[in-house]
Amino acid sequence: MQHERLHVKHRGHEAMHAEMVLILIATLVVAQIVLVQWKQRHCRSYNYYNMGGMPSRNLSDNVCAVCGQKIFVDVDEEGVIEDTYQLSCNHIFHEFCIRGWCIVGKKQTCPYCNEKVDLKRMMNNPWERTHVLYGQLLDWLRYLVAWQPIIIGIVHGINFSLGLE
Repeated sequence: MQHERLHVKHRGHEAMHAEMVLILIATLVVAQIVLVQWKQRHCRSYNYYNMGGMPSRNLSDNVCAVCGQKIFVDVDEEGVIEDTYQLSCNHIFHEFCIRGWCIVGKKQTCPYCNEKVDLKRMMNNPWERTHVLYGQLLDWLRYLVAWQPIIIGIVHGINFSLGLE
């Protein structure tokens, strides 16, 4: 009997819980969109980038700006151990160094002059594009973890203001 009264008292809470979950999902999606837009439009403030870049360095033609090691293979030659890659800004790098810079380091600019790197030109094999996709998915997870307290606070505020406690 007492259990029955408890069910009668809390009838209708299922809809309230579903509404709270929908508010959480909507807030997460909006927060992700805002963060991605901020990163795209204000990447310097997002990455704490300084305006000076790398002003005091001179890049030699036979040195990779990522690892600092000599480049032994010309751009047109095919190397046995390493290949070289030339960006549209004419800076030359070891192929694995510039791929690591762009994919793992999540920087889509030249390490020396900060010109935008065309990843589609660099990744001519369709199987290699999954690395970029995985990097973007990891970014979304990082946003979710880093911004979770703020998102949960917003959701609780919305739920409180709607009386869904």
